Amino acid sequence: MRKFLLPILLIGFTPALSQRIVNHQSLYWIRYQNQFFFSPNLYWNNEVDNRRFFGKDVQNQFIFHSRLHYKKNSWDFGGGITASWIFAQKPENGYTHAAIELRPVVEASHELRLGSVGIQNRARIDNRFLEEDPDKSIFDASTYVLRFRYRLQGRIPLRKNEEDVSVIILRVADEIMLNHTKNTFDQHRIYVSTDFLISKALTVELGYIYIYQQRFGSDNEFFERNVIRFSLMHKISRN
Repeated sequence: MRKFLLPILLIGFTPALSQRIVNHQSLYWIRYQNQFFFSPNLYWNNEVDNRRFFGKDVQNQFIFHSRLHYKKNSWDFGGGITASWIFAQKPENGYTHAAIELRPVVEASHELRLGSVGIQNRARIDNRFLEEDPDKSIFDASTYVLRFRYRLQGRIPLRKNEEDVSVIILRVADEIMLNHTKNTFDQHRIYVSTDFLISKALTVELGYIYIYQQRFGSDNEFFERNVIRFSLMHKISRN
């Protein structure tokens, strides 16, 4: 794993590996997602994600996404807003304040079908406004960071029902994130998860995410995070 990550991590122009401080952490994320379809091409996606550390069960982050999407053939275009409350970065230190981040987002993805397998390329731009002063509104004082994200994902059906609908799907993804300021390298994520179709409206996801992240504004401090994620995904149709 480390040999695979090394070429990407060098993007950050960080000091020699021997000088790096790496914080090893384990977390669990519990997520609820709903998609409200106005039509086959237009839908509204909302997510609530609660992220906590194992062990002391300390809050790491609470994040909310809301985006409007338009689908056309194999393309999907989306835009909206993310709101984030950032608590402890190190569970042993705890927290006294939740730092707020507001994030207007735009994205585009394309899916290529190779038989029953779907290969998706997604590019996303995060316009991040980070709280500077806990005594001031984020609208009064904030740090702006433009972050570019690229994700390559494969969707592999493992089981289909009598109607030839995939009811168990394996998803494997690799994502890189880069900042326009401070440390160029932000983070690298590797996803492995399985989706279980409960009904036409409900899907349960159980997955693992490996994250290697450089602490924002730091030259040599990193987080190596192992994450277990449980998601409930809910599709709602107007008809």
